[in-house]
Amino acid sequence: MLSLQIDARKATPLVEQIVSGLSQQIDSRLLMPGVRLPSIRTFSREFDVSRFTVVAAYDRLVAMGYVQSRRGSGFFTVAR
Repeated sequence: MLSLQIDARKATPLVEQIVSGLSQQIDSRLLMPGVRLPSIRTFSREFDVSRFTVVAAYDRLVAMGYVQSRRGSGFFTVAR
C-alpha cells in the first residue's frame, strides 16, 4: 500500500522521513483523500520503526492537516 523509503542510517530523523514521505504522497495524490493509513502497530511492524515514532509522525501529519484521526477507526488522508 505505502511505498516509503525509511532508512535509520540517514541523518534525517525517522519521524521526518515518515512525515515527508506521506505528505509527498498525499500532495501528489498517490494517496487519495479518505484512504485509511495502516494502524500504528502495523506501520511499526512493516517499516521496522518504534510505535512511538509512528505516533509522533501521525500526530504531526494531523497537525499539518494531511491526516484526520477518527476515534476507534484509525487515521485517514484528508483532501487538501
